[in-house]
Amino acid sequence: MGLREPHPTPVPKAAIAVSVLCGLLVLLLSAGRLNAEWLLLRSTTRTVQSSPAGFADGLSREAARSGVARAAAAAAALRLAGLQGAASPAEREELLGAAVADLHRTLLGAPLAAATWERLAFAEQLRHRPLDAARAWRMAVVAGAFDPSAMPRRLQSGFALWPFMDADGRDAMDLQVRSFFAWGPGSVTELAVRFGGAEIVRHGLAADPAAAADFERRLRAFAQ
Repeated sequence: MGLREPHPTPVPKAAIAVSVLCGLLVLLLSAGRLNAEWLLLRSTTRTVQSSPAGFADGLSREAARSGVARAAAAAAALRLAGLQGAASPAEREELLGAAVADLHRTLLGAPLAAATWERLAFAEQLRHRPLDAARAWRMAVVAGAFDPSAMPRRLQSGFALWPFMDADGRDAMDLQVRSFFAWGPGSVTELAVRFGGAEIVRHGLAADPAAAADFERRLRAFAQ
């Protein structure tokens, strides 16, 4: 006597409905992300001049809907790159404000992106908000590993923001000075001379008499 195939167990209609709804939700979420990624792909092939008005706004809106941090970062980059073409101070301020909002949105998805914190510090400096810029500068130091290629911009902006830093910010600046001086004392000395940061470098090297003496020798050599 042969074995009979078991009758299939009927699937409840409620389970089918739940599965369909879940599938639709996944499609909706995927569509939003794909739209943001498509706009992001287009942004990499555009220059500021070829980008139509509102393109950065579109990137920003899609980033807000889908949570794609790179789309917000691209929108911020387009806005910052377009500052020179602003038709009026009011338009420039509007671009800066929108760029700052995009950078904050970027950081929600990638909070340890040191380069984004640096761009935020730069944008806040341009908005004449040095306290916010100093906080963003410190976060760039906290988020980023030691990077010799970052030395010129980190020290130049650090020298400018020093008067507006809190105690934690100044500790971070002292650490940057010591780290960069150990790696490239000549470069640090040159930057200090160019951007008026000698006293700040002295402050950072105060706990290391040998490094402090080396810095003074290099300063004298620059003066000759």
